[in-house]
Amino acid sequence: MNSILAKKAFSANTTNVYLGVIKRLDKLNFKFPKSKPERVDYLKKFYEDNKFEKPSTRLNMLNIVIVLRTIEELPTDKLKEYRDELTKERVQTNIKTLNKLKDNIMSVDEFDESLFKSFENKDHKRFISNYLMRTFGSRSMDIDVMIVKNKSDMTDDKQNYLLIGKKKITWFRNTYKTVKKYGPQKHEIDDPEFVKSVKEYGTGKLFTEKLLSNGIKKVIYNGMVESNIFKMLIAEAYDKKDTAEINRLSKSRGTSVPVIKDFYDLNAKPEIIRDI
Repeated sequence: MNSILAKKAFSANTTNVYLGVIKRLDKLNFKFPKSKPERVDYLKKFYEDNKFEKPSTRLNMLNIVIVLRTIEELPTDKLKEYRDELTKERVQTNIKTLNKLKDNIMSVDEFDESLFKSFENKDHKRFISNYLMRTFGSRSMDIDVMIVKNKSDMTDDKQNYLLIGKKKITWFRNTYKTVKKYGPQKHEIDDPEFVKSVKEYGTGKLFTEKLLSNGIKKVIYNGMVESNIFKMLIAEAYDKKDTAEINRLSKSRGTSVPVIKDFYDLNAKPEIIRDI
């Protein structure tokens, strides 16, 4: 399978993801269907034999089969039909998980109280990072920022920056998950508390840990990873029937409303009919 994958140029990140799935399949002695028949039955039995119950796991493995067969110019229509089935199953599974999560994450009021305490305690790193995720619904990688005083110090177009101004902070998001689709974003923040916190923190990297994930773990409140913060914000907007806020968060995070509906709405309900 590796040799087939090598025939097409993918990004380094995509290649690593595909290779990881292929490695797992190889360990399980998966036989890649190289012949014209698509062998959907073989895939289903393989999942059953290996007890792969999560739709997301099955989808990851199915997608690599589709990618490799596409490279080899083999039929994939039946596999894609099966992928549609799994996608719908994953959505329904996600809805059940989201509904259970609603009572186990912080409310916006509780989160804001923790945010206020961070500011009062001059815990600038925690306040700045959580403020950005709370206000913009952003992902962890977005808040991996360099704080600078001059635009001339913004020399890396792959780096995210907080530019200090007299009465505002400008957040330049050059790197985030969906930047290729939505483009770089710029946000001007004039909240006095945020401006004060950034200025007191000073210039330099907000996170200096070798692994960003390790730095994030030190600043999150009560296990509120960025995805849960975003779910919290969407739930609040949903309860208030604030569609404008949902659209704002969709734009600032760089996530479409349909994706929010299926993967982040704690109030989501299963739909009897999804396609007409």
